[in-house]
Amino acid sequence: MGSILQTTLNTRALPTGDLRYVRSDYPGKLTDDEVHWLLQNDITTIVDLREAKEYDVRPCRLEKEEGFDYYHLPVTGFIAIGAERDGSRCRW
Repeated sequence: MGSILQTTLNTRALPTGDLRYVRSDYPGKLTDDEVHWLLQNDITTIVDLREAKEYDVRPCRLEKEEGFDYYHLPVTGFIAIGAERDGSRCRW
């Protein structure tokens, strides 16, 4: 399966029958034409799930592009519910 954007390796629509939800690898080298295509197709809410360290090194162009709502919500650094970082159990 190919990417719907030429400058990314893995951008694809989730199987909803439309472009309501699109997932992608890092869109760091988007062309102006690709940005325009995203806007034309109403793909304007960006949720960046990368950890802060990766975000700091490679920010996303769409964060500052007019017409996009950008949210950075890192989901890495998982610890099990009820566990402390040192591995001990939480007492509720």
